[in-house]
Amino acid sequence: MTDEEFDRLFKRIREIERSVRDLIESEFRKILEDFREDMSHFKEMMYPMWHHEGYLRPLYTIYDRGNYYEILIDLPKSDEGSIDVRFHGNTIYIRARLKEEIRFSHWSGKGGETRFHEYREVIEIPTKIDPDKVKVLKKRGLVKILIYK
Repeated sequence: MTDEEFDRLFKRIREIERSVRDLIESEFRKILEDFREDMSHFKEMMYPMWHHEGYLRPLYTIYDRGNYYEILIDLPKSDEGSIDVRFHGNTIYIRARLKEEIRFSHWSGKGGETRFHEYREVIEIPTKIDPDKVKVLKKRGLVKILIYK
């Protein structure tokens, strides 16, 4: 092998090393971003589902259906006529009164009583919401929101 062939071979090896390094860095960044996103969802799950001011946080699920987002919100025992859904930017605000107050005794561990009278939740999605491209369906304590992209 001549010096020129060795130079070409080592140059090619360096190119392969650089490509492999770039690929590893790219994959590592992607894994870190996925991890950060998972942690942000975990952080949301750690918030209590109730507040001392007398409201509960409903369970909800967000699905990305390609050309729209589908958000399902569970509001059991809510007064369907009181369900209020509002939009601002990329945020959804939900409130609904309960049909009747819910009371739990001894939750505080000090013999006290906790009372709940409504649901409240704030949900953020990754895109700005155009209220003209939103469909809200309410049926028996379940709210389905379709937000078209």
